Amino acid sequence: MRQSIIIGVLLFFCLTLQSCFVKTSPNMSFVNKEDLTNDTEVASIRVPMFLTKAFLKGKIKELNEDDAIAALAFRKIKKLKIMTISGEGKGNLMKKFNTYLKKNNFEEMMSLYSDGSKITINTEMKKDHVKRILLGIADEEDYVFVDIKADLDLNELSRMIEYYENKNDKSKSNTLVEN
Repeated sequence: MRQSIIIGVLLFFCLTLQSCFVKTSPNMSFVNKEDLTNDTEVASIRVPMFLTKAFLKGKIKELNEDDAIAALAFRKIKKLKIMTISGEGKGNLMKKFNTYLKKNNFEEMMSLYSDGSKITINTEMKKDHVKRILLGIADEEDYVFVDIKADLDLNELSRMIEYYENKNDKSKSNTLVEN
């Protein structure tokens, strides 16, 4: 009896971890394997949050002391999916991504360029809460998509932005004073 319980628990644990494995097929609905050519490489992973939170628990405790706002953001994350696509046959993937965003009522929060890469931050809202954040990062060689399910209040989000803006302003003024 005890042996069958242990086997059952191990089997359940293995089934929950199977989603952690890196897969070579897309894990986001705006990408179909048929749309990509054979020389296109896809790597996708869905990270279960019970595993992530257990792994980051110590880091969150450290952040509580140093950066309470980042720790709050980590606690609000419920699900995380990452997909990278590289190679020549990416085709019109960014067009499909933008169509998906419009179809699912995502709002573009921010778009910026960094080191030749275009980064878009898109949010799905329900009332005054951010339910999903979808990041799209495109450069010449690779596309990276990050899908984060969370439950962030807009007031919390504005406090986070204000905190980091103030922190950045203080570091700039300290640098000017030292020079």
